[in-house]
Amino acid sequence: MFSDLERRSFSLETRLNVAFSPDLTLQLYAQPLLSSGDYLNYKQLLQASSFDFDVLDEGTRSFIDPTDGYRYLDFDGDGMPDINFSDRDFNIQSLRMNVVLRWEYRPGSRVFLVWQQTRSERDENGALDIGRDFGNLFGGESENIFIVKFNYWFGV
Repeated sequence: MFSDLERRSFSLETRLNVAFSPDLTLQLYAQPLLSSGDYLNYKQLLQASSFDFDVLDEGTRSFIDPTDGYRYLDFDGDGMPDINFSDRDFNIQSLRMNVVLRWEYRPGSRVFLVWQQTRSERDENGALDIGRDFGNLFGGESENIFIVKFNYWFGV
């Protein structure tokens, strides 16, 4: 069994550096990723070591049953499905974000406040819609990590 994959992605790497003063800075890094995949034109190989395929007609020899969401394939064309499986179309949204606040409270001595957040969502839609997918990204759960780091310089 083979098929074509129509895959679409959107990614944006964003960096922002703000210096409030020489001793106080803020850095932001964010990378959203939206990706979708739609499997189309299911087919079977007609002969080994060839690229000859029998494309299964959508709606007759290849169809999705709306009651159970499974895709059914009829390889021999007798009207009875030979195989079924859950639809493999996908839509993935993820976000990685880091925020770092740096304060140099004495020459050579610093405090770093770090916040890292990751988000990930997945559904079986198979179609990329940037507005909808970006909105869905903030609807789910996130993983947050907070770190505080102190540096102190000893002048010897």
